[in-house]
Amino acid sequence: MGDGAFWFWSALLALSAVLSLYYSFRNLHRARLIEDTPTSRIRSAHQGYVELIGEAAIMKGERILSPLSSTSCCWWRYKVERKNDKGWRTQRSGVSDSLFLLRDETGECIIDPEDAQVSPSEKNIWYGPNATPGAGPDRGMGTNQSNFRVMGVNISVHNTFGGDYRYTEETIMPGDPLYAIGLFKSVGEIDRQAMRDEMIKGRLRQWKTDHAALLEKFDRNRDGQIDLDEWEGVRRAATREVVREQMLEDQQSIHTLSGTESSRRPLLISTKEEFDIVRRFRRFAVGALLGFFVLGSLMVWLLTARFI
Repeated sequence: MGDGAFWFWSALLALSAVLSLYYSFRNLHRARLIEDTPTSRIRSAHQGYVELIGEAAIMKGERILSPLSSTSCCWWRYKVERKNDKGWRTQRSGVSDSLFLLRDETGECIIDPEDAQVSPSEKNIWYGPNATPGAGPDRGMGTNQSNFRVMGVNISVHNTFGGDYRYTEETIMPGDPLYAIGLFKSVGEIDRQAMRDEMIKGRLRQWKTDHAALLEKFDRNRDGQIDLDEWEGVRRAATREVVREQMLEDQQSIHTLSGTESSRRPLLISTKEEFDIVRRFRRFAVGALLGFFVLGSLMVWLLTARFI
């Protein structure tokens, strides 16, 4: 082996070993994150990184249709591949970023799946002669259907004797059990607080316009001016009035769950049971760790054979 090829393979093995170790620790961290985060109810969930369990539901408004089979769903992911001499090569793919709902017995939460790691439990695979399928899996070129389960995913394959294109579609359907962990926000509370602050400022400006009434009500020492302590009393009085008015409006909070922009606290969405999700991450961690030892051993053997 020449020097160039030797250093190329040595560097490739070293990089692959480091990446395997990284993915091992990342998957182990995600398994521990799920185990250590308690499940919250939507109505009582705190603001921040929380875990929710419920069922998927469609929001009111425009329907979400999967691109290949035009199935009405909550979320989709698809891939179109073409067969050539070297096997199947991806022609195009896509993933849904439309909002949908997670619903439990206490309320509803809007799920924003952008940048989420989604693991649905249903996958359909079928074949056809064109880059764009003219029908869904049940009406494709299938001669018979095979169903099997791989790592918690139910896979339905419509076998064919022809078709240069392979279509793969994963969906989350309304009513599917849903697990999600991410950044929880009550948008109604945030909006109400901002509105409250503006209303308090407006109320204070209004009171200032009637200086005589302000002195009559809040000038406790009767020195003809509002000092700092008395001004705090003015602010508290304005806050009490605004809060009472908002309570009478009976506004309903809108809850959202989205990404955190932190790889250590990812947005995870799955239709699997929590135990299955943890087991899957642990299996990936063990597999990546084995890959680290195998690749590392190959690199050591290569260096030993070269220099010893």
